[in-house]
Amino acid sequence: MASVPTVTDTREMLLALEPRPESARLARRALQAHGLNEDIEHTVTLLATEVVGNAVRHASLRSDQRIVFFARLSGDFARIEVADPGVGFDPDRVETDGYGLKLLAKLAARWGVDSTRGCRVWFEVDRRSGGRFDRAPEPV
Repeated sequence: MASVPTVTDTREMLLALEPRPESARLARRALQAHGLNEDIEHTVTLLATEVVGNAVRHASLRSDQRIVFFARLSGDFARIEVADPGVGFDPDRVETDGYGLKLLAKLAARWGVDSTRGCRVWFEVDRRSGGRFDRAPEPV
């Protein structure tokens, strides 16, 4: 007997955030308003807050520039992308006392940085398989 494919409820959100400290809180609240699964809510909101906060602190953006925040949410899976027009960075060469990249490495199933046009940091939280992966290149 053939199995019936399961339709998942996938939601997406897109925000243009000002380069101000309050933007990290706005991103977190927007995620919570979209009804994240309780099993991943804390991890997703914590990592999103860190990544947006890093863009605010380190991208050296002008007040008329924006941080683009994108989220794809589906049950036990979330993909978050935070992009800015800053110069970007190489995560293997960053020396910091902060915890943002350490948290990504510890809590995200996958994450990466694309600095080809500005800077885009992305991460995935995936509780579907229960498995964890280290930082990996972005899927094609």
